[in-house]
Amino acid sequence: MSNSVFNLTVLGSGTCAATVKRSMSGYHVQHETSATEFLMDIGAGSLRRLLEAGHDYRKISGIFISHFHIDHIADLVPFLWASCYTPDFSRDEPLLICGPPGLKAWYKNLAVTHGDWLLELPFQLEMQEKNDEVWEWKGIKVTTKSLKHSVPVNGYRFEHAGRSLVYSGDTGYCDALIQLAENTDLLLIECSFPKGDAILDFHLTPDIAGEVARKANANKVCLTHMYPECDLVDIQSQCAEKYDGAIELAQDLRRLIV
Repeated sequence: MSNSVFNLTVLGSGTCAATVKRSMSGYHVQHETSATEFLMDIGAGSLRRLLEAGHDYRKISGIFISHFHIDHIADLVPFLWASCYTPDFSRDEPLLICGPPGLKAWYKNLAVTHGDWLLELPFQLEMQEKNDEVWEWKGIKVTTKSLKHSVPVNGYRFEHAGRSLVYSGDTGYCDALIQLAENTDLLLIECSFPKGDAILDFHLTPDIAGEVARKANANKVCLTHMYPECDLVDIQSQCAEKYDGAIELAQDLRRLIV
């Protein structure tokens, strides 16, 4: 553990299909060097899973949103509400929220539904719209790439001290994903449906995810964002048809180190 750079906890390995086994998309990452903690997506169930995993929502410094489908952002408002109104807690640190273009307008629309308190938070909110950019945040090199989905979506790559973690968000097969994942230590990649069942080229199946990993020369793959159909077949073997590296299956509360 002492040699790790990023510690990943799966908060939600599921999709919009509500199940007891899998919460909707959400992941906690701790950067060991700086002790910075951040989230990648924050779908329904993320806040509860965060606490179940023993993490403290008050220590989250950033939230990286892949896209604005509800199964990836549903717990953002509860997270902000808790950050504002938990008794005996006053947040001092700014909170970064990063997402694809349209983030700021989308956030303003949240206030229409949930109230103006979202526009008057008692701490600094840093809204960053990123698209195909490389930048630095708290000593971490962050790369965002626009990927392939039914709405604008960002994939993210986090790098420090020669280690890297890549998160695909929701996407279909595209060259941009292969480029983003090149030589990464861990590719956290969506795997929505079993082989042959991808919908409208906006999602991946295990064999296609494996092809991405092979072409990117990823060191390890973790398949995630799985609809219930994936639990009925051996998706690990389907992925291994195209990729001969290490393959992990995401489960809620599972931890991986990079």
